Amino acid sequence: MPPKERPSRAGRVADSEEARFRLLVESVKDYAIFILDDGGHVATWNLGAERIKGYKADEIIGKHFSIFYPPEDVADGKTERELEIATREGRFEEEGWRVRKDGSRMWASVTITTLRNLQGDVIGFAKVTRDLTERRQAEENRRALAAEKAALAEKAKIQQFQERFLAILGHDLRNPLASINIGAGVLRQRLTDPVHLRIVNRMRDSSQRMSRMIEQILDLTRTRLAGGIELSLEPFDLRDAIRRVIEELHVAHPSRSVTVVAPPLPGKWDKVRLEQVFSNLASNALAYGDPAKPVVVQARVEGRFIVVDVHNDGPPIPDELQAAIFDPFRRGQQDSHASKRAGLGLGLYISKEVTRAHGGDITVRSTETEGTTFQVTLPAEPQTSPGEAPPR
Repeated sequence: MPPKERPSRAGRVADSEEARFRLLVESVKDYAIFILDDGGHVATWNLGAERIKGYKADEIIGKHFSIFYPPEDVADGKTERELEIATREGRFEEEGWRVRKDGSRMWASVTITTLRNLQGDVIGFAKVTRDLTERRQAEENRRALAAEKAALAEKAKIQQFQERFLAILGHDLRNPLASINIGAGVLRQRLTDPVHLRIVNRMRDSSQRMSRMIEQILDLTRTRLAGGIELSLEPFDLRDAIRRVIEELHVAHPSRSVTVVAPPLPGKWDKVRLEQVFSNLASNALAYGDPAKPVVVQARVEGRFIVVDVHNDGPPIPDELQAAIFDPFRRGQQDSHASKRAGLGLGLYISKEVTRAHGGDITVRSTETEGTTFQVTLPAEPQTSPGEAPPR
């Protein structure tokens, strides 16, 4: 036999380079690099493809590459179009969704390059895929954060405008209403005709109601815009202040019974503001409570705090309303009583802000069997720094 020819040096170098290149491709872990035959079936598989897509070589070689695409893309003929574009233009590139072996989706950068023989015939395609899911998620997070910041900034601008508008509106309406109140008072002293007196009294009541609404609007803007409600502290007995509030309410509700049970409660608070709080709570109790049963105001001392319960036996406040009852512009229970009550729905919100400004709080309990109780907690001494929390 003639001796077997040894490969030329050039041939050995070419084989060596091909082997090194194949080794390089197969060892790359950050990219899925593999070959498709001219029909789109997987012919080779590297470590990067296994890591990114989840298939081992013996699981995927011979399968059509549409297995990596979402079902809706396969049904739409996306894989065929990609190979058509790569065949026509020599290359196809895009970013899009792909599917891993476990069914999870990833956002991928994909390049398909056409492979041709020396005669120019298509013999297959080289496909390179990179997983960009984390990058896409980071970009989406940045966009969402930027959109959220923009929305918050716009909301803050709108809210600031609204609050400044309310503050200006409140101040500008106070002077003409004060003039109406004074004029109505003068007319009441001079008129004797019952019909005219009734008209003037209605005018005075309406202007006073508007004045209270304006004060509530100003309180709202103070809590939202001016850093909170300003207090003017002075020593007094809270029991005496509560009794005075109840006496004033009795004039407007002579047929209703209100029981006050309280020991002496000396302390230092804002007297006008706390009278506003208990007037609001007692008025609500009278409006929503059972007319046949008394409203009960009961106070006690618990450690460094004074606790005052304002209770009525009316229908319970629905749970969904309890959760937001101290929000501004809430009207409370949506029943026939509520429809008769004029107001902006700011009373409970302002009352809570007043008690918080004192270092206390207001909570509510309301059930079918126990009725409704608003509980006010106040520190017996003024708080200049955060201290013990009010009892719950």
